[in-house]
Amino acid sequence: MTVLTRSIGRRRLVRWAGAALAAALTLSLVGSAEASRLATPDRDAATTAEALAPSAGCPDPKQRLAGCLLTVAIDGQGRPMDRAAQAQADLHPYTAADLQDAYRLPSDLLGARQTIAIVGPHDNPNAAADLAVYREANDLPPCTSDFPCLRKVDQRGGSDLPPAHAGWGLTLNAGLQMASAACPNCQLLLVEADSPGVDDIGAAVDQAVAQGAVVVVVVAGTLEYDGQMVDAVHYDHPGVVITAPSGSSGFGSGNSGLQLVPAAYGSVIAVGGTTLYPDDNPRGWTEAAWRNGGSGCSVYVPRPSWQSREACGAKRTVGDTAAVADLNTPVALYDSYGYSGWLAVGGTTISAALVGGVYALAGNTDSIEPGHLYRHRAELFDVTLGSNGNCGGSYLCTAVPGYDGPTGHGTPNGIGAF
Repeated sequence: MTVLTRSIGRRRLVRWAGAALAAALTLSLVGSAEASRLATPDRDAATTAEALAPSAGCPDPKQRLAGCLLTVAIDGQGRPMDRAAQAQADLHPYTAADLQDAYRLPSDLLGARQTIAIVGPHDNPNAAADLAVYREANDLPPCTSDFPCLRKVDQRGGSDLPPAHAGWGLTLNAGLQMASAACPNCQLLLVEADSPGVDDIGAAVDQAVAQGAVVVVVVAGTLEYDGQMVDAVHYDHPGVVITAPSGSSGFGSGNSGLQLVPAAYGSVIAVGGTTLYPDDNPRGWTEAAWRNGGSGCSVYVPRPSWQSREACGAKRTVGDTAAVADLNTPVALYDSYGYSGWLAVGGTTISAALVGGVYALAGNTDSIEPGHLYRHRAELFDVTLGSNGNCGGSYLCTAVPGYDGPTGHGTPNGIGAF
Protein backbone atom coordinates (compact mmCIF):
# COMPACT_ATOMS: atom_id res chain seq x y z
CA MET A 1 0.00 0.00 0.00
CA THR A 2 1.34 3.41 -0.95
CA VAL A 3 1.12 5.95 1.82
CA LEU A 4 1.80 9.64 2.01
CA THR A 5 2.12 11.76 5.10
CA ARG A 6 1.17 15.31 5.87
CA SER A 7 1.20 17.49 8.92
CA ILE A 8 -2.06 18.43 10.62
CA GLY A 9 -1.82 20.52 13.77
CA ARG A 10 0.90 19.05 15.96
CA ARG A 11 1.11 15.54 14.50
CA ARG A 12 1.41 13.65 11.24
CA LEU A 13 -1.35 11.58 9.74
CA VAL A 14 -1.15 8.67 7.36
CA ARG A 15 -2.82 9.33 4.02
CA TRP A 16 -4.31 6.29 2.35
CA ALA A 17 -3.92 5.98 -1.41
CA GLY A 18 -7.26 6.42 -3.18
CA ALA A 19 -10.16 5.05 -1.18
CA ALA A 20 -8.23 2.24 0.52
CA LEU A 21 -8.69 2.40 4.29
CA ALA A 22 -6.70 0.78 7.04
CA ALA A 23 -7.91 -2.64 8.17
CA ALA A 24 -8.06 -4.26 11.57
CA LEU A 25 -9.31 -7.24 13.43
CA THR A 26 -12.24 -6.25 15.57
CA LEU A 27 -13.82 -7.38 18.76
CA SER A 28 -17.31 -6.16 19.49
CA LEU A 29 -17.92 -5.12 23.06
CA VAL A 30 -21.41 -6.53 22.79
CA GLY A 31 -20.52 -10.09 23.69
CA SER A 32 -19.62 -11.42 20.24
CA ALA A 33 -17.73 -14.73 20.34
CA GLU A 34 -15.58 -14.01 17.34
CA ALA A 35 -14.24 -11.15 15.27
CA SER A 36 -13.73 -10.73 11.54
CA ARG A 37 -11.16 -8.87 9.48
CA LEU A 38 -12.56 -5.75 7.88
CA ALA A 39 -11.76 -6.22 4.21
CA THR A 40 -10.16 -3.44 2.15
CA PRO A 41 -8.93 -3.54 -1.46
CA ASP A 42 -5.53 -5.02 -0.53
CA ARG A 43 -6.59 -6.93 2.61
CA ASP A 44 -9.10 -9.65 1.83
CA ALA A 45 -8.00 -12.45 4.16
CA ALA A 46 -10.58 -13.51 6.70
CA THR A 47 -9.90 -14.85 10.16
CA THR A 48 -11.53 -15.20 13.54
CA ALA A 49 -10.29 -14.70 17.06
CA GLU A 50 -11.33 -15.79 20.51
CA ALA A 51 -13.35 -13.26 22.47
CA LEU A 52 -11.82 -11.56 25.46
CA ALA A 53 -12.73 -12.73 28.92
CA PRO A 54 -16.45 -12.25 29.63
CA SER A 55 -15.64 -9.61 32.26
CA ALA A 56 -14.29 -7.40 29.47
CA GLY A 57 -17.48 -7.54 27.40
CA CYS A 58 -20.94 -6.11 27.79
CA PRO A 59 -24.22 -7.23 26.25
CA ASP A 60 -26.01 -6.56 23.00
CA PRO A 61 -28.79 -4.00 23.26
CA LYS A 62 -32.04 -5.69 24.21
CA GLN A 63 -35.53 -4.49 24.93
CA ARG A 64 -35.49 -2.63 28.26
CA LEU A 65 -31.80 -3.51 28.75
CA ALA A 66 -29.08 -1.25 27.36
CA GLY A 67 -26.09 -2.58 25.47
CA CYS A 68 -22.83 -0.87 24.61
CA LEU A 69 -21.86 0.12 21.09
CA LEU A 70 -18.06 0.00 20.77
CA THR A 71 -15.56 -2.09 18.82
CA VAL A 72 -11.86 -2.44 19.63
CA ALA A 73 -9.06 -3.38 17.23
CA ILE A 74 -7.50 -6.72 18.20
CA ASP A 75 -4.64 -8.79 16.86
CA GLY A 76 -4.67 -12.34 15.47
CA GLN A 77 -4.60 -13.78 18.98
CA GLY A 78 -7.67 -11.86 20.06
CA ARG A 79 -5.74 -9.35 22.13
CA PRO A 80 -6.34 -5.61 21.92
CA MET A 81 -3.77 -4.12 19.57
CA ASP A 82 -1.09 -2.05 21.25
CA ARG A 83 0.35 0.93 19.44
CA ALA A 84 3.00 -1.11 17.64
CA ALA A 85 0.39 -3.57 16.38
CA GLN A 86 -1.88 -0.72 15.32
CA ALA A 87 0.90 0.81 13.26
CA GLN A 88 1.73 -2.56 11.69
CA ALA A 89 -1.93 -2.89 10.67
CA ASP A 90 -1.88 0.63 9.17
CA LEU A 91 -4.22 1.87 11.87
CA HIS A 92 -3.47 5.39 13.00
CA PRO A 93 -6.11 6.29 15.60
CA TYR A 94 -7.16 9.91 15.63
CA THR A 95 -6.10 12.25 18.40
CA ALA A 96 -8.08 15.16 19.78
CA ALA A 97 -6.16 17.52 17.45
CA ASP A 98 -7.17 15.41 14.44
CA LEU A 99 -10.85 15.47 15.42
CA GLN A 100 -10.79 19.20 16.04
CA ASP A 101 -9.21 19.71 12.64
CA ALA A 102 -11.60 17.38 10.80
CA TYR A 103 -14.66 19.13 12.25
CA ARG A 104 -13.20 22.67 12.38
CA LEU A 105 -13.80 23.04 16.09
CA PRO A 106 -12.58 26.17 17.96
CA SER A 107 -11.87 23.94 20.95
CA ASP A 108 -9.09 26.05 22.46
CA LEU A 109 -11.32 29.10 22.76
CA LEU A 110 -14.80 28.08 23.90
CA GLY A 111 -16.71 25.84 26.28
CA ALA A 112 -15.81 27.33 29.68
CA ARG A 113 -18.38 26.70 32.44
CA GLN A 114 -20.40 24.30 30.29
CA THR A 115 -21.06 20.92 31.92
CA ILE A 116 -21.31 17.74 29.87
CA ALA A 117 -22.75 14.69 31.63
CA ILE A 118 -21.80 11.19 30.52
CA VAL A 119 -24.48 8.69 31.52
CA GLY A 120 -24.06 4.93 31.49
CA PRO A 121 -24.33 1.88 33.73
CA HIS A 122 -21.78 0.54 36.25
CA ASP A 123 -18.59 2.11 37.53
CA ASN A 124 -15.13 2.68 36.10
CA PRO A 125 -12.86 3.17 39.14
CA ASN A 126 -10.03 4.38 36.88
CA ALA A 127 -12.06 6.92 34.91
CA ALA A 128 -10.38 10.01 36.40
CA ALA A 129 -6.87 8.59 36.06
CA ASP A 130 -7.49 7.46 32.48
CA LEU A 131 -8.94 10.84 31.57
CA ALA A 132 -5.81 12.51 32.97
CA VAL A 133 -3.61 10.34 30.74
CA TYR A 134 -5.74 11.08 27.68
CA ARG A 135 -5.74 14.82 28.30
CA GLU A 136 -1.99 15.00 28.90
CA ALA A 137 -1.20 12.99 25.78
CA ASN A 138 -3.46 15.24 23.70
CA ASP A 139 -2.18 18.56 25.10
CA LEU A 140 -5.54 19.30 26.72
CA PRO A 141 -5.66 21.31 29.96
CA PRO A 142 -5.27 19.02 33.00
CA CYS A 143 -7.97 18.54 35.59
CA THR A 144 -6.57 20.22 38.71
CA SER A 145 -7.81 22.01 41.81
CA ASP A 146 -7.88 25.16 39.69
CA PHE A 147 -9.85 23.36 36.96
CA PRO A 148 -11.76 20.48 38.62
CA CYS A 149 -13.16 19.24 35.35
CA LEU A 150 -14.53 15.82 36.43
CA ARG A 151 -17.09 14.82 39.06
CA LYS A 152 -18.58 11.35 39.51
CA VAL A 153 -21.92 10.52 41.16
CA ASP A 154 -24.39 7.67 41.32
CA GLN A 155 -27.88 7.93 39.86
CA ARG A 156 -29.14 9.51 43.11
CA GLY A 157 -26.43 12.18 43.08
CA GLY A 158 -24.41 10.55 45.86
CA SER A 159 -21.27 8.45 46.19
CA ASP A 160 -22.81 4.97 46.48
CA LEU A 161 -21.38 3.89 43.15
CA PRO A 162 -22.52 0.74 41.34
CA PRO A 163 -20.26 -2.30 40.82
CA ALA A 164 -17.37 -1.79 38.44
CA HIS A 165 -17.52 -3.42 35.01
CA ALA A 166 -14.65 -3.57 32.52
CA GLY A 167 -16.65 -3.39 29.29
CA TRP A 168 -18.94 -0.65 30.50
CA GLY A 169 -15.89 1.06 31.99
CA LEU A 170 -14.39 1.46 28.52
CA THR A 171 -17.72 2.83 27.28
CA LEU A 172 -17.71 5.45 30.05
CA ASN A 173 -14.11 6.32 29.17
CA ALA A 174 -15.14 6.74 25.54
CA GLY A 175 -17.77 9.27 26.54
CA LEU A 176 -15.45 11.25 28.79
CA GLN A 177 -12.47 11.29 26.46
CA MET A 178 -14.37 12.11 23.29
CA ALA A 179 -16.33 14.90 25.00
CA SER A 180 -12.96 16.25 26.17
CA ALA A 181 -11.57 16.06 22.64
CA ALA A 182 -14.33 18.33 21.33
CA CYS A 183 -14.60 20.62 24.36
CA PRO A 184 -11.47 20.49 26.55
CA ASN A 185 -12.57 23.56 28.53
CA CYS A 186 -15.89 21.99 29.50
CA GLN A 187 -16.53 20.41 32.87
CA LEU A 188 -17.45 16.73 32.93
CA LEU A 189 -19.96 14.93 35.10
CA LEU A 190 -20.01 11.12 35.11
CA VAL A 191 -23.37 9.75 36.29
CA GLU A 192 -23.21 6.00 36.83
CA ALA A 193 -26.50 4.13 36.73
CA ASP A 194 -27.04 1.13 38.98
CA SER A 195 -27.71 -1.17 36.01
CA PRO A 196 -28.31 -1.15 32.24
CA GLY A 197 -32.07 -1.28 32.85
CA VAL A 198 -34.18 1.48 31.33
CA ASP A 199 -35.45 2.69 34.72
CA ASP A 200 -31.93 3.18 36.07
CA ILE A 201 -30.62 4.83 32.90
CA GLY A 202 -33.60 7.20 32.87
CA ALA A 203 -33.04 8.08 36.54
CA ALA A 204 -29.37 8.77 35.82
CA VAL A 205 -30.30 11.16 32.99
CA ASP A 206 -32.68 13.04 35.31
CA GLN A 207 -29.89 13.24 37.90
CA ALA A 208 -27.45 14.61 35.32
CA VAL A 209 -29.87 17.45 34.59
CA ALA A 210 -30.47 18.06 38.30
CA GLN A 211 -26.68 18.35 38.74
CA GLY A 212 -26.52 21.18 36.22
CA ALA A 213 -25.50 19.49 32.97
CA VAL A 214 -26.37 21.46 29.84
CA VAL A 215 -25.49 18.51 27.59
CA VAL A 216 -26.15 14.86 28.44
CA VAL A 217 -24.50 12.07 26.46
CA VAL A 218 -26.14 8.67 26.94
CA VAL A 219 -23.43 6.19 25.94
CA ALA A 220 -25.73 3.16 25.60
CA GLY A 221 -28.84 2.10 23.73
CA THR A 222 -31.86 -0.16 24.24
CA LEU A 223 -33.92 -1.77 21.50
CA GLU A 224 -37.33 -0.16 21.19
CA TYR A 225 -40.02 -1.74 23.33
CA ASP A 226 -43.76 -1.57 23.89
CA GLY A 227 -44.48 1.15 26.42
CA GLN A 228 -41.29 3.11 25.76
CA MET A 229 -43.16 6.39 25.32
CA VAL A 230 -43.90 6.40 29.06
CA ASP A 231 -40.14 6.64 29.62
CA ALA A 232 -39.64 9.46 27.12
CA VAL A 233 -40.10 12.01 29.92
CA HIS A 234 -36.58 11.24 31.18
CA TYR A 235 -35.16 12.54 27.90
CA ASP A 236 -37.15 15.74 27.53
CA HIS A 237 -35.53 18.59 29.48
CA PRO A 238 -35.91 22.03 27.85
CA GLY A 239 -32.61 23.87 27.75
CA VAL A 240 -30.62 20.63 27.90
CA VAL A 241 -29.32 18.82 24.82
CA ILE A 242 -29.29 15.02 24.97
CA THR A 243 -27.29 13.00 22.45
CA ALA A 244 -27.31 9.23 22.00
CA PRO A 245 -25.84 6.67 19.57
CA SER A 246 -28.04 5.56 16.69
CA GLY A 247 -26.60 2.03 16.79
CA SER A 248 -23.75 -0.03 15.40
CA SER A 249 -25.66 -2.81 13.61
CA GLY A 250 -26.59 -1.09 10.36
CA PHE A 251 -29.92 -0.11 8.86
CA GLY A 252 -32.92 -1.14 10.94
CA SER A 253 -30.69 -2.17 13.88
CA GLY A 254 -29.44 -5.25 12.08
CA ASN A 255 -32.73 -5.88 10.23
CA SER A 256 -34.74 -6.24 13.44
CA GLY A 257 -36.77 -3.21 12.36
CA LEU A 258 -36.35 -1.72 15.82
CA GLN A 259 -34.35 1.42 16.50
CA LEU A 260 -32.45 2.24 19.67
CA VAL A 261 -33.77 4.39 22.47
CA PRO A 262 -33.09 6.96 23.67
CA ALA A 263 -31.83 7.90 20.18
CA ALA A 264 -35.27 7.33 18.65
CA TYR A 265 -37.02 9.80 20.97
CA GLY A 266 -37.87 13.06 19.25
CA SER A 267 -36.30 15.10 22.05
CA VAL A 268 -32.89 13.40 21.59
CA ILE A 269 -30.19 14.02 18.99
CA ALA A 270 -29.64 10.64 17.29
CA VAL A 271 -25.99 10.47 16.22
CA GLY A 272 -24.93 8.13 13.45
CA GLY A 273 -21.48 7.07 12.31
CA THR A 274 -19.10 7.86 9.47
CA THR A 275 -15.85 6.67 7.99
CA LEU A 276 -13.43 9.63 8.17
CA TYR A 277 -10.09 9.84 6.41
CA PRO A 278 -7.63 12.50 5.23
CA ASP A 279 -8.02 13.52 1.61
CA ASP A 280 -6.74 16.02 -0.95
CA ASN A 281 -9.69 18.41 -0.99
CA PRO A 282 -10.32 21.87 0.45
CA ARG A 283 -11.56 20.42 3.73
CA GLY A 284 -8.61 18.04 4.01
CA TRP A 285 -10.90 15.13 4.92
CA THR A 286 -13.56 12.94 3.33
CA GLU A 287 -16.45 11.20 5.08
CA ALA A 288 -18.79 8.40 4.07
CA ALA A 289 -21.68 6.79 5.89
CA TRP A 290 -20.34 3.99 8.08
CA ARG A 291 -21.70 0.65 6.94
CA ASN A 292 -22.63 -0.36 10.52
CA GLY A 293 -24.15 2.91 11.70
CA GLY A 294 -27.78 2.78 12.77
CA SER A 295 -30.74 4.33 10.94
CA GLY A 296 -34.36 3.64 10.07
CA CYS A 297 -37.93 4.31 11.16
CA SER A 298 -39.00 4.17 14.78
CA VAL A 299 -41.70 1.64 15.55
CA TYR A 300 -43.27 3.73 18.31
CA VAL A 301 -42.09 7.36 18.28
CA PRO A 302 -44.27 9.88 16.41
CA ARG A 303 -42.67 12.00 13.69
CA PRO A 304 -41.43 15.34 15.05
CA SER A 305 -42.80 18.40 13.25
CA TRP A 306 -39.35 19.29 11.91
CA GLN A 307 -38.87 15.99 10.06
CA SER A 308 -40.16 15.00 6.63
CA ARG A 309 -42.92 12.38 6.56
CA GLU A 310 -41.77 10.83 3.28
CA ALA A 311 -40.20 7.45 4.09
CA CYS A 312 -41.30 6.89 7.68
CA GLY A 313 -44.79 8.36 7.42
CA ALA A 314 -46.08 9.28 10.85
CA LYS A 315 -43.03 7.89 12.68
CA ARG A 316 -39.67 9.36 13.68
CA THR A 317 -36.72 8.89 11.32
CA VAL A 318 -33.33 8.06 12.88
CA GLY A 319 -30.82 9.85 12.78
CA ASP A 320 -30.09 13.56 12.95
CA THR A 321 -26.34 14.07 12.57
CA ALA A 322 -23.16 11.96 12.63
CA ALA A 323 -19.41 11.82 13.23
CA VAL A 324 -16.59 9.32 12.93
CA ALA A 325 -17.39 5.82 14.23
CA ASP A 326 -15.77 3.33 11.83
CA LEU A 327 -13.06 1.10 13.32
CA ASN A 328 -11.22 1.32 9.99
CA THR A 329 -10.67 4.99 10.85
CA PRO A 330 -10.61 4.76 14.65
CA VAL A 331 -10.05 7.15 17.50
CA ALA A 332 -7.44 6.65 20.21
CA LEU A 333 -8.73 5.96 23.74
CA TYR A 334 -6.85 5.20 26.93
CA ASP A 335 -8.14 2.51 29.30
CA SER A 336 -6.43 0.86 32.27
CA TYR A 337 -9.26 -1.01 34.01
CA GLY A 338 -10.56 -3.61 31.58
CA TYR A 339 -7.69 -3.13 29.15
CA SER A 340 -4.11 -1.96 29.37
CA GLY A 341 -3.21 1.16 27.49
CA TRP A 342 -3.94 2.92 24.22
CA LEU A 343 -6.69 1.35 22.10
CA ALA A 344 -8.02 1.88 18.59
CA VAL A 345 -11.80 2.16 19.02
CA GLY A 346 -14.92 2.70 16.90
CA GLY A 347 -18.70 2.74 17.39
CA THR A 348 -21.48 5.29 17.61
CA THR A 349 -20.81 5.93 21.28
CA ILE A 350 -17.74 7.75 19.93
CA SER A 351 -19.77 9.92 17.57
CA ALA A 352 -22.50 10.64 20.15
CA ALA A 353 -19.93 11.89 22.68
CA LEU A 354 -18.11 13.99 20.08
CA VAL A 355 -21.34 15.67 19.01
CA GLY A 356 -22.29 16.22 22.64
CA GLY A 357 -18.97 17.98 23.07
CA VAL A 358 -19.67 20.16 20.04
CA TYR A 359 -23.02 21.26 21.49
CA ALA A 360 -21.34 22.23 24.75
CA LEU A 361 -18.57 24.01 22.85
CA ALA A 362 -21.21 26.13 21.10
CA GLY A 363 -22.69 27.08 24.49
CA ASN A 364 -26.16 27.72 23.10
CA THR A 365 -28.29 25.03 24.70
CA ASP A 366 -30.82 27.38 26.30
CA SER A 367 -32.37 28.10 22.92
CA ILE A 368 -31.66 24.77 21.23
CA GLU A 369 -34.08 21.94 20.43
CA PRO A 370 -33.54 19.12 17.91
CA GLY A 371 -35.22 20.99 15.07
CA HIS A 372 -32.56 23.70 15.28
CA LEU A 373 -30.09 21.33 13.61
CA TYR A 374 -32.42 20.88 10.65
CA ARG A 375 -32.86 24.62 10.17
CA HIS A 376 -29.07 25.11 10.16
CA ARG A 377 -28.14 22.18 7.93
CA ALA A 378 -26.18 24.46 5.58
CA GLU A 379 -23.60 24.77 8.38
CA LEU A 380 -22.86 21.03 8.41
CA PHE A 381 -20.63 18.89 6.21
CA ASP A 382 -23.09 17.06 3.96
CA VAL A 383 -22.15 13.37 3.63
CA THR A 384 -23.07 11.95 0.22
CA LEU A 385 -21.10 8.68 0.08
CA GLY A 386 -21.74 5.25 1.54
CA SER A 387 -24.57 3.11 2.85
CA ASN A 388 -25.41 1.12 5.96
CA GLY A 389 -27.64 -1.59 4.51
CA ASN A 390 -30.24 -2.51 1.91
CA CYS A 391 -33.34 -0.33 1.59
CA GLY A 392 -33.95 -0.19 -2.14
CA GLY A 393 -31.72 2.84 -2.58
CA SER A 394 -33.81 4.94 -0.19
CA TYR A 395 -32.22 7.74 1.79
CA LEU A 396 -33.07 5.74 4.93
CA CYS A 397 -29.87 3.72 4.45
CA THR A 398 -27.99 5.57 1.70
CA ALA A 399 -26.04 8.80 2.05
CA VAL A 400 -27.42 11.34 -0.42
CA PRO A 401 -27.24 15.12 -0.83
CA GLY A 402 -29.32 16.66 1.94
CA TYR A 403 -30.95 14.54 4.60
CA ASP A 404 -30.36 10.80 4.95
CA GLY A 405 -30.80 8.26 7.74
CA PRO A 406 -27.17 7.20 8.31
CA THR A 407 -25.77 10.73 8.68
CA GLY A 408 -28.81 13.01 9.12
CA HIS A 409 -28.07 16.41 7.66
CA GLY A 410 -24.33 15.88 8.00
CA THR A 411 -21.39 16.17 10.39
CA PRO A 412 -20.06 19.13 12.38
CA ASN A 413 -18.50 21.98 10.39
CA GLY A 414 -17.55 24.20 13.28
CA ILE A 415 -20.26 25.09 15.78
CA GLY A 416 -22.69 27.06 13.60
CA ALA A 417 -25.36 24.36 13.42
CA PHE A 418 -25.14 23.64 17.16
